[in-house]
Amino acid sequence: MALVPALANAETAGTGSMMNLTARGETRGDAFRAALLTCEPAGGSHPHASAACQTLDAVNGDFNLLSGGHSMCPLVYKPVKLTAKGNWHGRPVTFEKTFSNDCVAEAATGKVFAF
Repeated sequence: MALVPALANAETAGTGSMMNLTARGETRGDAFRAALLTCEPAGGSHPHASAACQTLDAVNGDFNLLSGGHSMCPLVYKPVKLTAKGNWHGRPVTFEKTFSNDCVAEAATGKVFAF
């Protein structure tokens, strides 16, 4: 599994924050996506680590406080479940939420789950 090497590297990531992020479509045939996000310094396998860390810093790592801007999303029901597990400045973080589609999910979470 792709997360095993990422988790091994996370142990040496320093004293910042580290989270395993996943996005899974809930309809048959949907892809499973995963990324490791480290902050301070920003990195991991996340393609937009700096932007994701800035977004999380603005809410002190509380995923429930994430709120995106306004976005025009299609009214298509193709649910996607987003999860985050890890730590934010030493505090355990667990998050799981299902959105009606990828567009709505990205509008609500910004670049945090954009991988």
